[in-house]
Amino acid sequence: MSEKFQEKNQKFIERALKISKKLPIAAVYPLNEEALEGAILAHEMGLVDPIIIGPKKELEIIAKKIDKDLSKYEVIDVLDMKEAAKAAVELVKENRVKALLKGSLDTSILLKAVLSKDTGIRGNRRMSNCYICDTPFYKKPLIYTDVGINILPDLKTKTHILLNAIDVAKAIGIEKPKIAILSCIEKVNEGILSTMDAKALVDMAKDGAFKDAIVEGPLSFDIAFSKKIADDKNFVSKISGDVDIALFPNLDASNIAVKQLELFSKAECGSLALGTQVPILINSRNTAAKERALSCVFAKLYYENIQNK
Repeated sequence: MSEKFQEKNQKFIERALKISKKLPIAAVYPLNEEALEGAILAHEMGLVDPIIIGPKKELEIIAKKIDKDLSKYEVIDVLDMKEAAKAAVELVKENRVKALLKGSLDTSILLKAVLSKDTGIRGNRRMSNCYICDTPFYKKPLIYTDVGINILPDLKTKTHILLNAIDVAKAIGIEKPKIAILSCIEKVNEGILSTMDAKALVDMAKDGAFKDAIVEGPLSFDIAFSKKIADDKNFVSKISGDVDIALFPNLDASNIAVKQLELFSKAECGSLALGTQVPILINSRNTAAKERALSCVFAKLYYENIQNK
């Protein structure tokens, strides 16, 4: 494997490669170099068997640019983004693929097909997206959620987001994740809805709604991630400075935070969205090939975990 990954992610890759069977996935409209190379790299690493969906002639041109042989892969020749998304959903229904890897199409187009009430592949929970990040400035893998789907999640949606995130954490080997319900302050304030939701989620956790997890909130970002700051502010916490999952109050906050993590702290992130019949691997259109392949690592670990339950 020529690609080099950061230390914590490298360990996940080593674990995933011990699973002998490749995961069948659909690479949906990978019509730029990074998107197509990501699907092929994941195959070359021994992680997945991809079915590539998109306009074949254009895909062949891109493959030639990145010095890859497209003839090695099954290609479903579809010209239109919307039709590519629908074709991917059909592959799930036919039990031919176990995950969808988003290519260069808009996330909204893919999700419209996935979440269609009539023809989609909805699950029992609300769909939400986790970014699993390896940053050199934090001692362990960090899960940010929801990144990319729910704009202003209400309490019920946040419950589903937490349950999905706990499943992701367990898939990567975190048996009892420490979860910070983030807000701008660490006190309940009736004028700040995120603090009220945080209190409700903590109460639900006390009643057993989130098994095998430690849930605290509301927590400000600095208290959640710095034991020293928590101590300086005389804030008593079991998870401060040792958070596994950060649940953000809304999409504005999470999207800004994860992009700061990637740009300023050299984070290397994979994506895993749950809540549908199969995981959806949602990356930004400019995501590097290696991080697209990393998302496949987490999808493979997820399936291994649910099969061993």
